[in-house]
Order: sequence, then C-alpha cells, then structure tokens
Amino acid sequence: MASPNVKEVSMSAPAAQVAPWEDFVLRFIAIYKLLHAAFFIAVGFEFIKLKHGHQNVVEILNTYIIIPYNLDPENRWVDWVLDKAAMLSPHLALVAWVSFFYAALFAAEGIGLYMRKHWAEYLVVIVTGSLLPFEIYELFHKLAWWKFGVVVGNVLIVVYLIHRLILDAHSKVQRREDEDKDKDEDKGEEEPPQPPIASRRAVTKVP
Repeated sequence: MASPNVKEVSMSAPAAQVAPWEDFVLRFIAIYKLLHAAFFIAVGFEFIKLKHGHQNVVEILNTYIIIPYNLDPENRWVDWVLDKAAMLSPHLALVAWVSFFYAALFAAEGIGLYMRKHWAEYLVVIVTGSLLPFEIYELFHKLAWWKFGVVVGNVLIVVYLIHRLILDAHSKVQRREDEDKDKDEDKGEEEPPQPPIASRRAVTKVP
C-alpha cells in the first residue's frame, strides 16, 4: 500500500516549476513591455499638449531639433521625419488616443508577465505575432538597423513564449494522467476483495 506521506507530497506539489533563467527571461520581457507602455504614455500626453496648444509638429521639429542641431532638411532621414510629422499634424487627438491604447495594451502584457500569468503569455503571442508581418514588410520596405533589431527581438519573444506554452500544456496533460493513475491505484487498494457469489450462498445456506 502506498504511503500517505508520499501521496500528500505528490498532490501538494506546485503546478509548474520554472527554472531561474526562465523567470529572468519572463521578467526581462515584462520590463521591455512596460518600457513600451511608458513611451506611448509620454507620446500620448505630448500630442495632447500639441493639440491644445494649436502647435504644428513640423514647426516644433524645426524650432527645437532641425535648426539648433544644424540638421540638413534635404537629408533623406530628416525629410522622412518631416513628412510623417506633416501627416500627423491634422490628427493629433486621434494619434494621442491610439498611443494611450497601445500603452494600455503594453502595460497589460508587462504586468501580466511580471506576475507570471498565462493569459499574458497568450496575449503577447497574439498581439506581437499579429504585428510581425507589418514589421517585416516595413523592414524590407525601408531597411534600418533599429527596425531589424526590433523585428528580431519580437520574433525571439514570440518563439520563446510559444515554446513555454507548449511545454506547459504537455506538463498539464502529464500531471492529469498521473493524478488519474494515482486515483485508480487508491481506489483499487481501498476496496476489499469480495468473495464469489456461490461461496456466500454456501455460507448462508440452512441445512
């Protein structure tokens, strides 16, 4: 018969064991997401300030960045930034709310991962994975080292979390099978063997 102490230990074992390096990686990804959230919050508030101040983004860039730092407006990168700024100027309020939406999304991912919630892992895989095609297209459309780093980092995050989710699913199935096996063994040990029907009748038969 199995020892009750052994059964108690097996039933009270933690649901999932995570190696220290895995815990570090999850916390690193969580902080990475929280930094994204902080960035988009700052961007959202800045666009709201610009909207209420009736300021033009292109003028601000020229006044505080282009002219003070003697940047060439004809430069390809500077011209690209100014074009994007000109497109944003009429839609500052919308851009601000979009920034706050992304900030809330990144904050949910970061907090969930930091607290080791499985729903956060699924959320990161779905959101980050759905944005990868657009990021890859943008990378090939206009190649830049920082875009390449972002795409590679997001791919590694998605692959790692998918790997973790698959291992966790296999671990849950294995634990469920072990628990069912333990229950079957305990049930077989608790039920005493019953004598055959014929022998019981022979014992109770009156001569």
